[in-house]
Amino acid sequence: MVSVEPQRRITILPAQGCRRSRKLIEYLEAHGTLRAFTRIEPESPAGQWLVKQYDLRASPGILVDDVSVNPFDVLIPSERRVDEAAAQRIFAG
Repeated sequence: MVSVEPQRRITILPAQGCRRSRKLIEYLEAHGTLRAFTRIEPESPAGQWLVKQYDLRASPGILVDDVSVNPFDVLIPSERRVDEAAAQRIFAG
């Protein structure tokens, strides 16, 4: 019997025009079979509630299994790309 781990619930709140948001979404879309995610606009009512509930202060807002993740734990700002090892650890569990 094959054991399958449940997929993590990933929610992304991307700021409009944010390069970090774009890079993270591109990464998640490229790896969609492993990392399905929900995108919620931060300006929407649901997005505003999440921003307030989780005190999201940096873009993109990232929630994994209802826990806020600092975007700088996933992204390498100086290189403007996703840290592959960190993304695997955070998104895949």
